[in-house]
Parts: sequence; structure tokens; C-alpha cells
Amino acid sequence: MGSRILIIEDNPTNMELMAYLLSAFGHTPLSAFDGEAGVLMAQQEQPELILCDVHLPKLDGYGVVGALKADPRVAAIPVLAVTALAMVGDRERLLGAGFDGYVAKPIEPEQFVSQLESFLAAPTPRAGAEKTLLIVDDDQFMLDLLRDILEPEGYRVVTAVTAADAIALVGAGGVQVIVCDQCMPLMTGTAFFERARQLAPACYRIMLTAMEANEPLRLAEERGDIDRRIGKPFDGAALRAAVAEGFRVQAVRAASAQPAAK
Repeated sequence: MGSRILIIEDNPTNMELMAYLLSAFGHTPLSAFDGEAGVLMAQQEQPELILCDVHLPKLDGYGVVGALKADPRVAAIPVLAVTALAMVGDRERLLGAGFDGYVAKPIEPEQFVSQLESFLAAPTPRAGAEKTLLIVDDDQFMLDLLRDILEPEGYRVVTAVTAADAIALVGAGGVQVIVCDQCMPLMTGTAFFERARQLAPACYRIMLTAMEANEPLRLAEERGDIDRRIGKPFDGAALRAAVAEGFRVQAVRAASAQPAAK
């Protein structure tokens, strides 16, 4: 299972973005919208990590981290400042005040989750937890159907309804296999797969489409953007087998990409 992460942030837009990214990668976000509420929630909930804005109502970030580090019940929980570092010496001031690190604003979705990993103790693994499958489709019915077919296989399934959301998830790391529809608004599946291959070359990419092979699909396959193309309507057993094969191929790719030990 993922970690419980407390977000102390008074900006609803920033809160929503951080909570979405954490949830998408299996973490449980907890929310507080002012400093006093954040300290109280940290004491009550004992999260594994705390993200704290510096400029907060009632009690600012420096007051929050001071209160937390002075309380032996929560002093060991890492606290990261979420702030735009604008002045020389800001970083040193944050660390000197007791923050364990910081995340720069504006939040970069492609890097956000990976920035937090070094501050999180490794969770106890569960069966299939290391196998993360991303399903991309703008049709909610199809997303639910694919989840119902594939989640019982033990994969951790994350979903996106737009290519932009999917790019953020792939860029953040941790996705090994992608199942994507070709026909989506704003960006087609082939365009998304080209970007996904650049961000995560080892990732295995399965295209679902009712279209016959056409020029964009043919070119994407020639470039290696598409590893497997499955026509709609699809057979559930065949799709499960393709995804299982995808995880095996991805593991080989990832291992071969590791530098050889000297």
C-alpha cells in the first residue's frame, strides 16, 4: 500500500493537483487548509510525510514546522516546504527552520511524486503492487470495463481520461504498462505514445482501436511507439494475456537499461 501524506495548503487549486497526483500513484492524501488545522491533523493522523505551504493563514509554514518538530509524537515525520524560492538564502532558511526538504512551486506534475520518494520509508509490498498499469480512455464506461477486466489480475491500476493527465502520470514514474485508446480529443493515442516512449522508454504500450491500420498507426508501429495493437471489440482473455506479456517485456527492458556493475 501507499503512504498517507498530509498536505497543508490554502490554495484549493494546488491542493487538488497534489491530491490527484498522490492518489493516482496509490498514496492517501490528507488535507488541511491552514497551519493550525495542519498541526492538529498531523498529531491526530500520524502521516508518513507532510507537505506544507510556507504562506498559510492562522499559522505560517515556519510556525507549523516549529510546532511539529517540538512535539515528540510527530517530530520524526519528514516535513517538506512547498514554496517558490525567490530570494537568495531561502533554501538555507527553510532547512534551518526544520524543514527536511522542499518542493518548488509551481508544481511540476511529471516530477512531483518522484520528488517525494526519497522522503518516504518503503511501504510493505503487497502482491502485484510493483506492477502498475495505466489505462487511458476518454470514455468512462470503457475505463470501468477495462479496470474490471484487468484489476483482478493483481495489478495496481491507474486511469486517465486525457492524454495530458496520462503524460503527467508516465512522467512521474512507476508506470510499466499502458493500455490506450487511439481516438481521444486534443491528442490521439499515437501522439501520446510517442511522448510516453520518450519519457519512459522501457514502458510497454498497448493500443486499443477499432480502426484498421492506417498511416499514423503504421508509422507509430515502425517507430516503436506501439508495442502491441489490439482491435475493438476485444477479447478479455487476449487482452489479459497481452498485458501479462507486457509486464514481462518491460522488466527485461528495464533490467537491460541498468548500467553494468563494475
